[in-house]
Amino acid sequence: LHVDLSINGCSDTDGEKAYNLDGEEMWYADFVNKRGVEPQPSFIDHISYEEGVYAQAEADQQICRSNLKTGLEAIKDIPLENDPPSTPMIYSRDVVETGAENTLICHVTGFFPAPVKVMWTKNNQNVTEGVSINVPYPNDDSSFRQTSRLEFVPQPGDIYSCSVQHPALHEPLTQMW
Repeated sequence: LHVDLSINGCSDTDGEKAYNLDGEEMWYADFVNKRGVEPQPSFIDHISYEEGVYAQAEADQQICRSNLKTGLEAIKDIPLENDPPSTPMIYSRDVVETGAENTLICHVTGFFPAPVKVMWTKNNQNVTEGVSINVPYPNDDSSFRQTSRLEFVPQPGDIYSCSVQHPALHEPLTQMW
């Protein structure tokens, strides 16, 4: 038995579209860079997605925003309870080799409502280039999990951090790598 999950989400200013198979993210729309991303490591067999999947994801965002507007009006008087995320976990996608391209992964779970905001630093300087974040995925307990990635080339002495912001937190949660 396999579990196939398609997620479409949006806010007034942001959107997410992703496909997940057996708990693994297979494809997601990067609306900032206007492209589809297959985040699986290069050593596995990739599932091919037909041409036009990204264009369909953009069209789905228009429908999502229309539905969001209607839904928000219907529930405007219901208060939300906030659950803070756990401390983020940081790990590299591949074995770390100095000077070799790699990806740092920052995984956050246990929060409600979605999404979280993730920020990366390198040697205490904010990093935005090479950063992506996936759609929030639901957990069995109605909380969410989310993963951000940073493409990087490790060098001796570099210190990276992943900081997570959420409405339930008074200050960001930060993990060093």
